[in-house]
Amino acid sequence: MHVCTSLLATLLMTALPALAQATPPEAGPPDSVTIAGLGGGAVREPYRGMKTRTRVLPLLIYENRWVSVALPTVDVKLGHTGPVSWRLRTRFGFDGYKPKDSAFLAGMARRKESLWLGSAAIWDAGPLGELSVEAVADALGHSKGRVFALQYEKRFEFGDLAVTPRAGLRGVDRKYVDYYFGVRPTEALTGRPVYVGDSATQVEAGLRLAYATGKNEMLFADLSGLKLGRPVENSPLVARRYQASVFAGWLYRF
Repeated sequence: MHVCTSLLATLLMTALPALAQATPPEAGPPDSVTIAGLGGGAVREPYRGMKTRTRVLPLLIYENRWVSVALPTVDVKLGHTGPVSWRLRTRFGFDGYKPKDSAFLAGMARRKESLWLGSAAIWDAGPLGELSVEAVADALGHSKGRVFALQYEKRFEFGDLAVTPRAGLRGVDRKYVDYYFGVRPTEALTGRPVYVGDSATQVEAGLRLAYATGKNEMLFADLSGLKLGRPVENSPLVARRYQASVFAGWLYRF
């Protein structure tokens, strides 16, 4: 789901400041930055009977004047209005499930992962932190849903260690909730009644740690939690009110 996706998407904002010291000040800012690494993590899904999902992923981060890539997110930069950066955004979402993921989901149709497309704005307020907003829609039409997200984060540095707490709101529309958490009449069973989803407002909080282990490399860890919102929590498919994740890894700047 979204926690894993947003976590990977924000690695760029973690890695670039932490590895900026790799460029000597007299050299000036680079025209582009390439960072690669390896990460792994676990996501505790809210679906009934579903085990904690684990993933090991190669990480690729690239940025220049025109694009910003932190897979699975790719931004095309449209320009600036003062401290605000405007972007076109596309990202792959890990939302969804297969019926075999849980005995409780047996008989359900697969809910597919999708590609999301939209726009984003990032306001760099300097010492006050960073505020970002995005609005994306399901580009493949699986859910036909839309997602709106607002996030604030503030970076604190303690020598080689950077600590970045964040908090945000996420709005998911009726089509999104109905697709990923609804139960169709053909899927209903005793204990799994028909459920039609409604739009939900979700609250997310997280903490990101980055530690520079050398001039060109760093270790990072991220903890994140998402409060699902009542229309999702009321689904018969859902066993808990939150989704939690942890992700950690190693990055190297070339």
